[in-house]
Amino acid sequence: MVAGWLAFTSLKKGVGDIYRRLSSGAGAEELLVESKLQKNVDDWSPDGHVLLYNEEDPVTNRDMWVLPLGSDGTPGRPSVFLRTDFQEHRAQFSPDGHFVAYVSNESGRTHEIFVRPFPSGVGGQSQISVNGGIHPRWSHDGKELYYLAPDGKLMAAPVRVKDGTLEVGTPQMLFQTRVPGGGTNAYTRPQYDVSRDGRFLVNTVLQGKTASPITLLLNWKPPTK
Repeated sequence: MVAGWLAFTSLKKGVGDIYRRLSSGAGAEELLVESKLQKNVDDWSPDGHVLLYNEEDPVTNRDMWVLPLGSDGTPGRPSVFLRTDFQEHRAQFSPDGHFVAYVSNESGRTHEIFVRPFPSGVGGQSQISVNGGIHPRWSHDGKELYYLAPDGKLMAAPVRVKDGTLEVGTPQMLFQTRVPGGGTNAYTRPQYDVSRDGRFLVNTVLQGKTASPITLLLNWKPPTK
């Protein structure tokens, strides 16, 4: 979601096309991208002018595409950001919008986290994870890149940009999670997120307990600063 808009995939036409709607719920949804292939929303650029999504191609697997939007929000023409014979998906923009982190199985062994420069998408690819990784998330200052290891550990890799090139440090474990599916299912939606102050919100399986009740707050008005 960005600037009051929510982008989503809908199967109303039989295949996953991409729509947007005001987050307030006002008005009708607007069709943004339509094709014969399944599409999945990944991320908005920080300035809200680019929508990043993946498309499931029967020949080249999941490829990453971008949809530009004008200053007035008018959609442009979609174009390929990254297309290979491997799976590329679950991507996220860096806070400055100059890099994209994503999941790929190009190693042939397992899924790993990679980063490419944006908007070119060519050259300068950096591998972030070691021995597997899914669900990349950037810290809000852009100095760390988080991911889930195959054993469910939440990892953090220090990153910095020097002369336009991303330099990556050795990933370190932060803590063990109990997210649904562990850290091996690259095709689920991310099971955690990071707040601006560095705290983590993690979806956790409760072991040995009955299902907890869900509390829904209606008409909640948070305090204003």
